[in-house]
Amino acid sequence: MSDALRHVMGALEGGSEGEAAAVLRALGVEADRRLPARETPRTPLPPPGGSTAVHSEVEWV
Repeated sequence: MSDALRHVMGALEGGSEGEAAAVLRALGVEADRRLPARETPRTPLPPPGGSTAVHSEVEWV
């Protein structure tokens, strides 16, 4: 951890969460900088009606 970050953490240590948030906002820190979620590629579903090339012998008990 850098000395600058240690100094900031030490300065915020004694205050409340609200005070820390106000100080960080004043310093230009944004509240939520999370990246947007990437869409996960998915395998396309087979067309309705199934495939005649697939044979299943599952017996439900």
